[in-house]
Amino acid sequence: MSKPSVYAVVVNWNGLGVIGDCLRSLEKSDYENLTTLVVDNASTDGSLDFIKHSFRGVRLVETGRNLRYAGGANAGFRRAIESGANYVLLLNNDIEIARDAISELVRVAESRSDAGLLGPKIYYHEPPDLIWSMGGSVSFWSGNIRHLGLRTRDVGQYEQVVDVDYLTGCALLVPVTTLRSVGYLDESYHMYNEDTDWCARVRREQLKCLVVPSAHLWHKVSTSSGGGLTAYKVYHRIMSTMMFFRRYARLYHWLGIIPATAVRTLGFALRGLLTGKRENVSAVARGVLDAALRKGRTERYG
Repeated sequence: MSKPSVYAVVVNWNGLGVIGDCLRSLEKSDYENLTTLVVDNASTDGSLDFIKHSFRGVRLVETGRNLRYAGGANAGFRRAIESGANYVLLLNNDIEIARDAISELVRVAESRSDAGLLGPKIYYHEPPDLIWSMGGSVSFWSGNIRHLGLRTRDVGQYEQVVDVDYLTGCALLVPVTTLRSVGYLDESYHMYNEDTDWCARVRREQLKCLVVPSAHLWHKVSTSSGGGLTAYKVYHRIMSTMMFFRRYARLYHWLGIIPATAVRTLGFALRGLLTGKRENVSAVARGVLDAALRKGRTERYG
């Protein structure tokens, strides 16, 4: 019996420094019925030509403009469905995936009729045994969205398949049935939390967001946003987080969200002052103000 068809959809925007490692790791996958599809969001760094000349077996979707992550992913979903995929593996361009990871994700997906989305155990690229994400939790009382297992060494503490509040869009196995019943990523998020929003919609359909710890992946964190705690990252994190909670929090949750968010944003600002990153302080102030006014300043922060 042939295995289900999996399309690995890699969203690329100016990923010349990282996408080669990503595509080579997919080439080494032991999963037999795998097609790799790169969605290029109008890269200007030569990465598109690099892919065309170095990875001739990779299929390409050229969007012609930067649709950002959600838009690029959705373009890939549409092409994968048109091509007969049973599953879509959505990936950042700055990852490397273990040889058996796709097999493990599909194995669990095929055994769970309630699987809406599935994600691997994700490590930092360096050091490779430090966990970046074992899924995530959403607190509607504090307005906090956080990764589980973040910055902990893997000593075998996470070995069971678990249902979590959300899975990071860095790496998601998506059954096509989920795309048809829940829909695609919400492109109104400029960046960040489009994955959290998607998981919230999946869970509303009584489906699970499952972490499969036997599937391993390594992530070169935050290459598209400049790495580290940049003004760009701070601003859009604030904006997208407030957008998510405005959509899903109950009125009474805001009794906790407002003061807890105030404390966290002051912490960001203080960290910016102490580290000399005054642009981050400005980003915090503008993020809070624009979130309150529901007005994005994408002309200033990308």
